[in-house]
Formats: sequence, structure tokens, C-alpha cells
Amino acid sequence: MSPRMSPGMSPGMSPRTSTGVSLARRLLLALLIALLAGGATVVWLSRHSFRRAPRSIEVGLRGEALENPTLLLQKWLEAEGRPVQRKGGEVLAQELPEGGVLLLLHLSQPLTQPEVDTLLAWVRRGGHLLTDGTAAPFNDDRGLALLHRALDVTLQNKQAGEPKVGGPKQQEDTDTFQEGEQPYRVRRTSQWRLVPGDANAWSYILGDQGLEVLLTRPEGKGRVSLTPDLNFVYRESLGQLDHAAYVQRLLALRPGPGPVVIWSRPVELSLFNWVWEHARAPLLALLALVGAWAWKGWPRFGPLLPEPKPQRRSLMEHLRASARLLWHGGAAAHLVARTREAMERRAQRLNPAYESLDLGARAAWLAQTAGGSADAIGAALDARPGRSPHQLAQDLLTLERLRQRL
Repeated sequence: MSPRMSPGMSPGMSPRTSTGVSLARRLLLALLIALLAGGATVVWLSRHSFRRAPRSIEVGLRGEALENPTLLLQKWLEAEGRPVQRKGGEVLAQELPEGGVLLLLHLSQPLTQPEVDTLLAWVRRGGHLLTDGTAAPFNDDRGLALLHRALDVTLQNKQAGEPKVGGPKQQEDTDTFQEGEQPYRVRRTSQWRLVPGDANAWSYILGDQGLEVLLTRPEGKGRVSLTPDLNFVYRESLGQLDHAAYVQRLLALRPGPGPVVIWSRPVELSLFNWVWEHARAPLLALLALVGAWAWKGWPRFGPLLPEPKPQRRSLMEHLRASARLLWHGGAAAHLVARTREAMERRAQRLNPAYESLDLGARAAWLAQTAGGSADAIGAALDARPGRSPHQLAQDLLTLERLRQRL
């Protein structure tokens, strides 16, 4: 009896194989349903079983705020309706806002006299110059020294001569611009103060006992406002105490919604420009020296020559080298004695009676036979010790000359 084929079975599939496939499908389907149910349960529990409370997490500064410490000041002034730009580097006339405000906070190098003239000319045309007397990155009186001198103002160090312990000290002051006006609490350096040469030259002075924290006056169609310290305008402290209101009060010294330029962008100085400015003569001398060296060595630059073939050295070269080594090693007397013996052997062959002659007779016979001075020959024949190196050298030359002539 042949097996009966169930619906859905292919002709080549046995009943046992069909049952296995359907069981695997059921298991996979059940596993998928279980996963979906578990995921839905977890989602429901996460939304209904835990209380969600918002928390603020400090993530630090990002983007431009990391590089620009005056970004908060810029955004605040823009919110007040003022067009704001951030600039830096060399102070040029085309960079200054006509009829606007310039906050001078950061300098790449101390102001030069042309830059001071440019600033004052811009102020007289209607600009408002507001300066930080200890402009970064110098944080002392170097940055604005020429500007202060042009305005007959001195930036005085109240703590000169005191030991420096820790960073710059800060103190909290209360500034009141006009009687009856609301006072402003400001935290500034306790080290630097402005001292005007003529207090009557300034329309408004704020300070104590000749040590001022604000000097301002009209200058042509504009205004100059000098402070010893504006560090409170940066992001760390602008929102503290009355710093923002104080900045607004300083800007109100010359009313008007003019543009504002914040001079706080650091500019990297070129190493070549710095060397050219401070060491021009040595740099030119070095360039001339390098040029002369290159010009002198230029003809030597060319194709490589083949290595010379090694030559065999003669025996005489080795003998000379050995004698030179002995001479410099302290064996000069030994070389003179050996040369004297070699010369006297030749003399004995020529004159059998040579050995029986005394020193003077030997010298006379050698002088007559080979030529030369009898005194020099006698000194060379004298074998007594105590001769100086120079005398030994002369004796060696005399004896070698006699040996070659005999």
C-alpha cells in the first residue's frame, strides 16, 4: 500500500521531512513573538516604572566659546542692538569703526607710535576708545605705554617691591559715577592704578587719593576712556556682581547705538618678522655668510669621481713611519746611536785605522773625506748622554749625511 501525500507536500518530500520543517517554523515564530513581547514589556516598564527628573549636566565650553573669552560680551551687546565685531593684531585705520566704540583688551605686541597716532586720529573723528590698561597677554604697563604717555597718564604699580605670592590679587570696589546714582560693585585688580599728569585735563575722574580707576574726557569729536583693568568683561566674570551694568555705564559715556569692535583676538606673530624686528643685523650677516659659503662650495658640486686605486706602500715609508713613532715615543737617543754605529761601520771599511783614532781625529778625517764641519761631526760622534731633543735631531741629520757620503 503506497503512502498518501498530504496537501502542500512536494512529490519528492517524505512525511517525516515535512513534519521537521513545520516544527522549526513554529519554534522560530514563537521565539520572534517572545522577543517582541519582551521588548514591549521593557519599553512599558521604562516609561511607567521609573520617575524621570530633568538634570543639568555641565558639558564644558564648545566651539567658539573655547577660543573666544569675550563671546558672552559680544552676544550681550548684540542683544542690546549694537553691531559687534571681534578683531585683533596690528591697529590699522581701516579696522576701526567710524563713529563707534573700540574696546582695547588684547594686543599681540605693545602699541607702536604709528598705532597710537592712528587711534587718536580715529577718536578725534568721533570714535570712543575704551582701554584695559593692563591689556593681555602682557598684563602690565608695557602694552599701552606709548598711548598713556601721549595722554600724559602713568599706569602705577601699587605693589612694586612687594614679594609676588600667587596670582594677581583682586579686590571688590564700589564705584558711583554721580551723586545719587546707583553704585556699582566691581571686582578688579588691586595692583594697578592710573595717575594723570594733570587731573584738570580730564572731565571725569573716578578713584581715590590720586590713584584712579577711570579717566575719561572728550577728544575732538570723540571720547577717550582709560581704565587700569577690564578683566571683568570676560566670560568668567561678566555675569558676576554689577559687571555687565558697569560696562553698559561705560559705553553710555558717549551715547549712541554705534558699532562696537572688541579688540581681543590674539594673532600669532611670525618668527621671521620678530627676528627681523629685533635681530636684523645678525640675520643679514648670517645670510651673507651662508651665501658666501654656498658660492665658494658651488664649483665642488658635480659628478662623483671614481675612487683611486689603492697603491702598495714602499718599505721606506714603513721605515720612516717606524722611526717617526720611535722618535715621538722618546727613543731619539736610540735612533742616533744606531745611526752612529751604521756610519762608523762604513768608516771602518774605508779606513782600517779609524777605530784607533781619538774623537778629534775621527771628526777631522770624516770632514776631510765626506765634507762638513769638523765641530758638528765631533758633536755627533760624542755618545755622552744629556743632549737636548734639538741637538739630537742635528746629530741625526749629520750622521745620516755622513753615512750616505761614505
